[in-house]
Amino acid sequence: MTWPVRQRARWGQASVEKMLGALPVIAGFCSRLRIRELVNAACPVRDVAELTHGQVIEVLAANRLTSPAPLVHVQDWARSWAVGEAVGTEPELLNDDRIGRALDAIARTWIIWPGRSGWLRSRCSASM
Repeated sequence: MTWPVRQRARWGQASVEKMLGALPVIAGFCSRLRIRELVNAACPVRDVAELTHGQVIEVLAANRLTSPAPLVHVQDWARSWAVGEAVGTEPELLNDDRIGRALDAIARTWIIWPGRSGWLRSRCSASM
């Protein structure tokens, strides 16, 4: 009688599962609409910034369209969804302070004319 030879089990690379949903479609629309480029042209950031305001606004648009939640939960949403892979923005950089700076930059750049439809572009100072 021969005994079976024991072999060590080999496991493949660890995998991480993330929700993809409509992110590729939304990323494509954001690219075609040039959201990142337009926001970055209107609201430039300093060279030391890890993310541009355009990148943050793209992620916020994707968040609103796929899984609307309070802004304090955007980083958690980005970690569980494939935001880094689909949009190209690392979830760790999307804290509520960074989101607030991007929204503040846009608020300083665009003002609403009372009684008029549409937006008026005003001067924007470079911010981070």
